[in-house]
Amino acid sequence: MPNPLSQEIGQILMLMAKDFQQRLDRDLAARGIAGVGQRHRAIFLHLGQHGASRSVDLAQAAGIRPQSMMVIIHELEEMGLIERQADPRDSRAKLIDFTPGGRQLIKELTRSTETVWQQYRNIAGEQRVRQIFEGLGSLLNPTEGDTST
Repeated sequence: MPNPLSQEIGQILMLMAKDFQQRLDRDLAARGIAGVGQRHRAIFLHLGQHGASRSVDLAQAAGIRPQSMMVIIHELEEMGLIERQADPRDSRAKLIDFTPGGRQLIKELTRSTETVWQQYRNIAGEQRVRQIFEGLGSLLNPTEGDTST
């Protein structure tokens, strides 16, 4: 007999991601930062972890088509948050990187993220939120001996 929890985990994770994004958007808007949505933040996540990157690599990391990534890149360029620079390893390619305004937005996103985590701690308590976070982290980073992935 299937475990009912295994049937619901995907739904719960997707609903939590949606809730987190909505709370983040509300906090950013309350501080006067609008126009940067979830699809834009996928670029920030990758650039923040890997530094300047080619658009094709950003598209792959975000799981979208390169053409769709170019639309997002153009939007963020118009907002003054990212810029394209020549790739020193390939004269035909451009690297996407943060502008000073983009780096400032990362600081604002960090503040908003902390606000959302505090909201969750207020709802469920510090210890429980920490346990949930650590548990989910262990699923993303399984031990080396785990061959079930």
